[in-house]
Amino acid sequence: MKIVIAGSGAMGCRYGAALFESGHEVTLLDGWAEHVAAINERGLRVTDESGTRVVPVPAMLFPAPGVPADLVIVFAKATGTAAVAAAAAGAIGPATLLLTLQNGLGNIEALRAHAPDERLLAGVSMYGTELVGPGHITALGSGETVFGPVSPSGAAAAGLAGAALNAAGIPTRVTADAMEVIWAKVAFNCVMNTVCSIGSIPVSALARYDDFDALALSVLGEIAAVADAEGVAVDTAAALRVMKAQFDPSASGSHLASMLQDLMNGRPTEIAQLNGAIAERAARHGIEAPANALIARLIRLLEATWSQRVTSLHHGAQ
Repeated sequence: MKIVIAGSGAMGCRYGAALFESGHEVTLLDGWAEHVAAINERGLRVTDESGTRVVPVPAMLFPAPGVPADLVIVFAKATGTAAVAAAAAGAIGPATLLLTLQNGLGNIEALRAHAPDERLLAGVSMYGTELVGPGHITALGSGETVFGPVSPSGAAAAGLAGAALNAAGIPTRVTADAMEVIWAKVAFNCVMNTVCSIGSIPVSALARYDDFDALALSVLGEIAAVADAEGVAVDTAAALRVMKAQFDPSASGSHLASMLQDLMNGRPTEIAQLNGAIAERAARHGIEAPANALIARLIRLLEATWSQRVTSLHHGAQ
């Protein structure tokens, strides 16, 4: 297959490398010139449990040339979905499958401008991956990719894309209900991504907090109520189990949450598409969501003040 990765940060590079190594014609598209140049000059460096290898996958700066791909996978931050999709439009032809594995709510709506529902696939990835620097990622830990067609008429297309990912060594499950898995990942990120960011801690540190269940369930209960109002079921007990399974460093316990990485690197977070979106949709449905609203405000506080945080007992001492 001719595959284009639209948004080739840590996650996009991990998937792109695996698909390239399995024999597909892959192009990494991104807007970071230094990153693209490093990949083209030295190859993509991928560090995993077996060491570091170099993958000679080609990369290009946006916009995509006018050569339609068979599959375009969108990995952009949810804050930039519309802009990235527009920049990748040259790779989206009348038969191209468009797959989003992004975080947050609102991505499907943004992508509908570029593909009809029968060619639109949506889901989630549970991989933990970090961008070390230009042209270098760490791909540690395990994870499942789950997605499905936005329309029942896209079931065959979803099966084709799922087979390609599985053949590339990316454990993938195709589901008939894309929205259920998207909301489950939203629930996961609304707790794990944000709490780890507020605490500036790796996932594994949460195992030391005895009141984690109560904290998580206060957020999850609100999410379940909003999801139910939109016709989607969120199993809060199952969501809690998935979260706690990540505490183990052999899963992704030593991983830094993507939102925390964004804060550390001075990038905007996806809070508007996570807890912020939950609070907004809750208000629309007449549902109270104080826990999600508070978390959204705290993350926005960190975005505004991160460079001023105290990092030493002697900070500002007289």
